[in-house]
Amino acid sequence: MNCKLYILEGENEFLIQKEIDLLIKKVNLKKEDLEFISYNLLDTNLDNVVEDLDTYNMFLKKKVITVTNPIFLEEKIPDNFPIKSFLKYMKNPSDNILIFITKKVNNRLKLTSEILNYFTLIKIKEISPFAFLKENIQGYKMDSSLISYFLNKVGTDFHNIFQEIEKLKIYKIKTKEILKEDIDLITNSNIEANIFDLIEAIIKKDKKKSYQLYNHFISNGTEIFQILILLASQIRLIYNVKTLANFDDFSISQILEVKEYPVKLARSRGYSYSKQELLHLLHELSLMDEDIKSGKQLPDISFLTFIMQM
Repeated sequence: MNCKLYILEGENEFLIQKEIDLLIKKVNLKKEDLEFISYNLLDTNLDNVVEDLDTYNMFLKKKVITVTNPIFLEEKIPDNFPIKSFLKYMKNPSDNILIFITKKVNNRLKLTSEILNYFTLIKIKEISPFAFLKENIQGYKMDSSLISYFLNKVGTDFHNIFQEIEKLKIYKIKTKEILKEDIDLITNSNIEANIFDLIEAIIKKDKKKSYQLYNHFISNGTEIFQILILLASQIRLIYNVKTLANFDDFSISQILEVKEYPVKLARSRGYSYSKQELLHLLHELSLMDEDIKSGKQLPDISFLTFIMQM
């Protein structure tokens, strides 16, 4: 295996970037001494990547080149795919660091077997937001109910979780104990987390809370269309999970092509709503979207009218 050639297998962008940072530490180089270059093989030719790897920076900086969508690791490639120069390169690589990023390496391909003789394969372990948060609060006291409360407030995006928990850790550096009032005081609410509160308020016909949440989103710079899209997507997810309720969370995530944790959340929240209520909401949101796009209604007036007429 070569310490300059890597394949990272995984889907979580935050965890992948964290692994890249660890690889850089291993070569004992500072980020300011490196030149970072990214390629997407859906947009560029593999020969261009090889050419860049063999070209040295005039300031003698070592390159870290990341390449997404390496189709030759995932599926059988056509005969005219420019693979020869790359195969030649991997047998005698430059000092630059090459990292392929793929969701899944297809081990059944003959080409994959050859490539893995020269590359170090690192499989990024998928973990839940709950487990990720627990990893990042080691040395701090924060019980499971508070972890769930924190995630409900900030959402399940790993980058956002990391930023918000770091703020809390700095704030509670002396006592090392995180309390509910600390979460309320320090962390910022995430729109995708709060959208469930809006769904609940709308279904319960709680006009006051719906209006308060609407104002919260708008005052934080969220556009009406973004609210509509998130509302529709989350309601649709809850509906689909209810429809597939006889399957386990993992199977549903595979069928719907979403991550398992949002499925788990949708299942727990789906108990409060009937399918008819969810379908009615989707229909109303669709009509609102049409009225706004056709110019029949102004976005803010349309949404406020929707809330007031519930």
